[in-house]
Amino acid sequence: MPELLFDHIVVLMLENRSFDHLFGYLGKGEGLPADVVNYEKPGVTSSKAFHPRKGGDFTAIGDGPSHSLKSTNLQLFGVAEPDAATSAAIPPLSGFVKSFQNTLTAKLKRKPTDSEVQQVMNVFEPVQLPVLSTLAKEFVLCDRWFADVPGPTMPNRAFVHAATSQGYTYNADWKPVFTCKTLYDRINDDPSRSWRVYSHDSDEVMQLYPNVKRTAANSALFAERFLSDVAADRLPSYSFIIPGFFGEHHQPANSMHAPQDVRPAERLVADIYGALRDHPEVWKKTLFMIVFDENGGYYDHVPPPKTVSPDNIAGRLDQPFLVPFDFKRLGLRVPCILVSPWFKAGVDSTVYSHSTIPGSVIEAFGLPKGFLTKRDKEANKLTETYLTKKPGQVWRTNTPDLAAPVQPAIFDELQRELLDGSVHLDPHPRARNVLRTRDIQDHKQARAFIRTQIAKHLEHSFAWKGRAKPAREPSADNQPAMPQVSSSRIAELRRAGRKRG
Repeated sequence: MPELLFDHIVVLMLENRSFDHLFGYLGKGEGLPADVVNYEKPGVTSSKAFHPRKGGDFTAIGDGPSHSLKSTNLQLFGVAEPDAATSAAIPPLSGFVKSFQNTLTAKLKRKPTDSEVQQVMNVFEPVQLPVLSTLAKEFVLCDRWFADVPGPTMPNRAFVHAATSQGYTYNADWKPVFTCKTLYDRINDDPSRSWRVYSHDSDEVMQLYPNVKRTAANSALFAERFLSDVAADRLPSYSFIIPGFFGEHHQPANSMHAPQDVRPAERLVADIYGALRDHPEVWKKTLFMIVFDENGGYYDHVPPPKTVSPDNIAGRLDQPFLVPFDFKRLGLRVPCILVSPWFKAGVDSTVYSHSTIPGSVIEAFGLPKGFLTKRDKEANKLTETYLTKKPGQVWRTNTPDLAAPVQPAIFDELQRELLDGSVHLDPHPRARNVLRTRDIQDHKQARAFIRTQIAKHLEHSFAWKGRAKPAREPSADNQPAMPQVSSSRIAELRRAGRKRG
């Protein structure tokens, strides 16, 4: 058996971002072609067109795009409940805009604006995500890594642990008790191997797999243990890091799950990378993997390939909102970065999925009882290319420094009340909705929003000398609202009012 390159494998699974959404303009891997488009009515070229735009949104409007199985079907095929022939065909990826428009209409209780809907097509520029972009450029970027389920968080996280979700295509309130064997059971069967889950709040392994035999050493809080375990060379054979889904005063949520700000996840990645880089004796025997559970409803232009059902369990239909699914199609493409100075910078276009992780760990470590399901058995593995030693392999000393971007600040209760209350200053009644402030997550944005609301209110008041504004709601269409009162905007408001009066 080939000698292993690593004693430790560390997997961080973040949330809800497609490959194109994060890396479409990275300049490495298969990014966005120039001609991609979604139409307001899927496939109807006479309807409004939405193209990818440079500049991702740190936070999302509403709760962000939906990523249920039905919503993902709509994103893939343009219909939420495709028939068998449609499901078997190559998806046109035509319904991202329509899906998000539906989601926002239900959330906002109004028709969303084009700029709000555009978020689902927006793409981060590398400078916005300096940590992830640097690692993707400097190490191995997998540009054909797919979610295992075209659906939400829980079933996809189940595949990284057990290569199956036992028929679940929805989160099911995180109440399922899975009876299948997991990667952790396989590791337990080998006394020379160990595992640990480092969590920030929720621990899905404990919650979903109560039958896995564990000790106190198997579960730890990331903040209390990970950095010290690296420093003391106490990492287990396999580490799974769960990001924080909840924030607190000194640490915003860092999962990247919309609508939360993406920048705290950058800091988490930088902290893990920095800890390993500061201890070369540990880093030389540790592979750090960064992957995302699913696309989160954000646009990607690569059709997901077909696959094998893990266990011939059909998708559950015990809830009225569920639709059939046979688990023979992967979910959308997500980023995955393999970080180790043993690797040259490069792109791997092999088709992988989350089941690659348990399959590779089981194969590389030679764990007893073998693979968990047909999915991890047949998934392409990382073993030969990345996990075993090669003649002449050289340890790089030119690894990059990382600097996390400025972090968003958590609002206290009074600050949130002031921000939400400012929407009621808006001259237009339809805009007086506190959902407008839900995507504001840092103080600079909040200050600009409040000042703009005050300026708009004063401009309308000055334009109409304190009287109620005309029924047709004049606005200064040629000059966007700004955080300071503008005499030219006041004059335009007066002219608009006279024309519409």
